[in-house]
Amino acid sequence: MKLRSSKAACCLGATLVVMMMPVLPKVTDAKPTYEQHESTITDTEVRVASYAANVEEVILTGYEEQQGQMQNKALAITEPYLDVYSADDENSSVNGRLYKNTVVDVLEVNGSMTKISSGNCEGYTKTAALLFNQEAEVIAQTLDEKDILTGYTIEEAEAKEAEEEAARIAEEERIAAEQEAARIAEEERIQAVISRTISGADISYNSTMSVSNEEIYLLACIIDWEAAYEPYEGKLAVANVVLNRVRSSNYPNSITGVIYQKSQFSGASDGAGGPSAKFQNRLNSGIRTQECMDAALEALSGKNNIGGYTSFRMVSITNLSAMSDYVIIGGHVFH
Repeated sequence: MKLRSSKAACCLGATLVVMMMPVLPKVTDAKPTYEQHESTITDTEVRVASYAANVEEVILTGYEEQQGQMQNKALAITEPYLDVYSADDENSSVNGRLYKNTVVDVLEVNGSMTKISSGNCEGYTKTAALLFNQEAEVIAQTLDEKDILTGYTIEEAEAKEAEEEAARIAEEERIAAEQEAARIAEEERIQAVISRTISGADISYNSTMSVSNEEIYLLACIIDWEAAYEPYEGKLAVANVVLNRVRSSNYPNSITGVIYQKSQFSGASDGAGGPSAKFQNRLNSGIRTQECMDAALEALSGKNNIGGYTSFRMVSITNLSAMSDYVIIGGHVFH
């Protein structure tokens, strides 16, 4: 619904008239007689006058058409909808709804209430909630035709809303089902990785504490996270730091709790008891060397190469002169 601007049309017409006007000869003080004046009118002047009259007619016609596009109509803009009453009274029964961007025919304006008709809906609604004439046209011309609605009776509106609600629920259920299927598939994939990784170990596993396969895998992943390129003894040492903390009253009492404790293992925790995004990627992709799983299983079986140490850091950033009790394995100092 496009609306031409009457001001723009008038300006265009005036500009065209000026551009078409000829340069007339300078008028002298002497007034010509009627016969002289008549004889001096050129064909160009006649054509200019005729063109100006035609332009004026086009402008006026366009203005009338413009005025007629939303004449006796209004646009409902209340979200989600505007009630339509059976009588000129908000206490009367509601017999229809005007959803946002509904165009209505204005039958009567009576102060605060306006009688309207749109689609199968007819009744009274709040005048203040409608846009009329130019205001309505400005909004309407920004809308796609498919977005401009007609009114609904209350029965039609309730059926429409019930259908939309059913569609919304169906969509939510579809998304939930897809997410659950994806979760199960990912869980099965991780379990397969865990089983394959554990079964591929060269260690005779006999755990000294009760742990699940998931925690064994988590321990192997934190070894990979912290010591993937360290010698095997360095990997075993990292595993024992985790297990020493589990046994200590100063730390959480599970492998999961220790690894996901805030600000402990180089950004492995999200700070809220779960894995960070980067560490989750490591869990998803698996360990890079089988030695990480071997070290995890051997530490769980009781092999300890660092005693009761519960911390480690890179040798390159450690002031060893300030420490009295520690052991260096690979690139880490354990203390």
